[in-house]
Amino acid sequence: MTTNVSATMPFDHRELRLPLTYSECRARFRRAVGSVGAVVESHPIRATGPDGQHLTIDVVAFGATRPDRALVVLSGVHGVEGFVGSALQSDLVRRLDPSSLPEDVGVLIVHAVNPWGMAHWRRQNESNVDLNRNWRRDDTTPVHNDAYDLIHPLACPETPELPSIDDLFSSAGALVAERGLIWVRDGITTGQYRHRDGLHFGGDRSEESTLVLERLFPERLAGAQHILTIDLHTGHGARGEITLLSDAAPGTPQDTFLRSRFPTSRVEATADNPEATTGVKSGQIANGMAQVFPAATCFSTSAEFGTASDDEQLVATYQEQWVHRRGLREDPAYAEVVWAYRRCFTPDDPAWEDQVLPAGRDLLSSAVAAIVDWAP
Repeated sequence: MTTNVSATMPFDHRELRLPLTYSECRARFRRAVGSVGAVVESHPIRATGPDGQHLTIDVVAFGATRPDRALVVLSGVHGVEGFVGSALQSDLVRRLDPSSLPEDVGVLIVHAVNPWGMAHWRRQNESNVDLNRNWRRDDTTPVHNDAYDLIHPLACPETPELPSIDDLFSSAGALVAERGLIWVRDGITTGQYRHRDGLHFGGDRSEESTLVLERLFPERLAGAQHILTIDLHTGHGARGEITLLSDAAPGTPQDTFLRSRFPTSRVEATADNPEATTGVKSGQIANGMAQVFPAATCFSTSAEFGTASDDEQLVATYQEQWVHRRGLREDPAYAEVVWAYRRCFTPDDPAWEDQVLPAGRDLLSSAVAAIVDWAP
């Protein structure tokens, strides 16, 4: 069975024009929803934008009110990465014909899971929490990441001036030589719960945004038996290409499903895969669907639109974290650091946009087709 997700409607590149702000993205998304006669459900958070503006997580649902099969599309979990995802969600809203969906299929679109991060051009939220390490934190006792304890002084140095990139690579190189690249990589990225001012901090409690989703998913997807979650990100992978990260081993049902339904995207199994370029993270939202719906078949992926090399991302993150920890984001002396960080995860490059936007559009069209064709 196929459904009417228009592939011919022209993509309006103004939806991704630069400079981008959270407020522009939110207005465009709400306008797209209104243009098709749907209704936005807004969930405000207490934190505000850089100019004091109100921030909301915006949600729209199409199709069955109590679906048996459901597609969930998330954007902005890592705020600074959310702009491409926002544009693609707005585009999907305009292209999707709800009347063509089978009566048991629903599509749930969640815009700007981390609106503070989008508004302030940060990966983390207002509490320096990586929301994709925070899922159901109130109900979970995390396994502590001992490796990060050794990495933290290197990643977040207490220097009086912007730290030296040469010193970073010298120290990181020594640590890799001593411990190995995978130990360092996973120590940085897996998620940690001891250093509140550090990288990938998973939080002491469930954050406001994740609590919104904890309430939203059971309400909107009650009774669902088949759920596919696409969490839109940028950063990882070859520039301009899509990598579908799957925290499931090669050959598992999820791995097989993703490879069969998204043949034009690179699928990377991060579990039990010696060739994986990243490891399994703790507290991820999309993976958490299986906890919320233990009786359902839940498949999930972080869809990564590649932007910059690992070294470029490391440098941008290293410097931005130092600026943020010292409250210097608004200091003109560090404007280039903040802008370089934004540009690292949403490149200021029309050629990149021309590559990822059509590919992302095809990805979401395939996701709708996958949930429609998923045999109940």
